[in-house]
Amino acid sequence: MKEILIKEYNNTPQLNIPNKENNNTFKFNFLKGAFLEIIGSNSKTYVAKFFNKSKDELVYEAEITNNMWTKPGIEYFINWRIEVYDKENDELVFEHDFNAREKRVYIHLDSSALGDTLAWFPFVDEFRKKHNCKVICSTFHNEWFEKEYPELEFVKPGTEVFDLYAMYSIGWHYNEDKTVNLSKIPIEFKQHPLGETSSSTLGLNYVETKPKVSIPNKGKQIDGKYVVIAPHASAHAKYWNHKGGWQAIIDYLNGKGYKVVMITQEKLGDNWHDSKLGGKLKGVINKTGNYPIEDRMIDIKYADAFIGLGSGLSWLSWSIGTPTILISGFSEPYSEFLDCERIFNYDTNVCSGCFNRHWLNAGDWEWCPEHKNTSRQFECTKTITSSRVIESINKILNIY
Repeated sequence: MKEILIKEYNNTPQLNIPNKENNNTFKFNFLKGAFLEIIGSNSKTYVAKFFNKSKDELVYEAEITNNMWTKPGIEYFINWRIEVYDKENDELVFEHDFNAREKRVYIHLDSSALGDTLAWFPFVDEFRKKHNCKVICSTFHNEWFEKEYPELEFVKPGTEVFDLYAMYSIGWHYNEDKTVNLSKIPIEFKQHPLGETSSSTLGLNYVETKPKVSIPNKGKQIDGKYVVIAPHASAHAKYWNHKGGWQAIIDYLNGKGYKVVMITQEKLGDNWHDSKLGGKLKGVINKTGNYPIEDRMIDIKYADAFIGLGSGLSWLSWSIGTPTILISGFSEPYSEFLDCERIFNYDTNVCSGCFNRHWLNAGDWEWCPEHKNTSRQFECTKTITSSRVIESINKILNIY
C-alpha cells in the first residue's frame, strides 16, 4: 500500500496556486470617542483617518500596523467617519460611518447634584430619539425617571455594560490648571446654560427642556394657599445677601394670606445657618432638615409659587412646573433656566456673574473672587431689594 501511495503522489500534477494571504480584521467602536484596532497576522502598514462627517473635516490621522490600535482624543459626540488606507498603494481598505440605529449606547451622568441631573437628563432621551438607538443610562437618581422614560434602560453608576456601540459621559471636566478640558466637552460650559453641557456633549441642538419626573401620587400636605422658599445654598455667594430680605417677603406673604413653607436641608434654628439669613426666620412652616426628596416634590407641586436661589431645589421647582422666582447675582441669567421670574441686578456698575468668569473654589465658603473682604463683597445680591422680589411675587400670584 505504501508503494502505491508514493507512486500516486509522484504522478500527481503540481498546481502553482499561491498561498492565500491572511486578511486582517478591522474592529471599531465609539466608546468615549472613535476607536480603531487592526488585528491579524498579515504584516501591513495602514493610514487611519478620522473625519467629522458633518463638517467634512479631517480631525485626526495616524499610521499603524496590524495588531495596533488608535483613536482621537475627543470623547464627546462627533458624527464620525473612519477610513483606513493601505499605505503601500494608498488603497481604501476599510470605511465606516457612525450609525447608532438599533445599536446599544451607554450614557452616564457624572454628577449627583440635583440641578445638574435635572438639567442634563432630558437630552439623554433626545439622543435616543434622534439616532433611533437603544440607550442605557445611569444617573445617581434613576428612580426619578424610570417610570417616565420606559424606552430607556437604567443601570446604577458603576455597572458594567456590554455589547456597546458608543458611550458618552456628561459632566464638567477640567484640566489640572482649572481650564476646561475641551477633549471631553466641546464648549466652555460656564459661558452657556447648564443644560447645554449635556446637549453639546451628545451633539444635539440646545433647547431648554424640562425632564419628566416621577412625583409621588399623594395629596396636598399643607392646607390653604402657600409659597415655598429655599433660602440656603452651597456657597455664600449663591445667597440673597440683602439684609432682612427674606423676612420682609415672608411678612409680606403672610399679610396677603399665604403661608410660607421653608424646605431647605439646613435646619431652621441652627445659629450658623440662620446667621446667613440675618437671623432665625419667623412666620414660616418649618420643614427644614432631612426630609425625603419625594416629600419636597409634593410640597413644591401644590405650592402657589416657589422662591429660591441658583440651587437644586429651584431646578426641581422648574421641572415640576411650579411658578418659580430665582434670585441670583453670582451667575449670569442664562446660566440656569429661562422659564422663571429671574431676579438679577442688571446695573453694570454692580459686580455680578463672577461664577461665569472664575473657577468656583467650593472649599472657600466666603468665595467672592473680585471683592472678598471688601465693602463690595456679595454686592451682586446685597443690592437686590425686597421690593424687587415682591414685584415678581405680585406678578406670579396676581396680587394687585
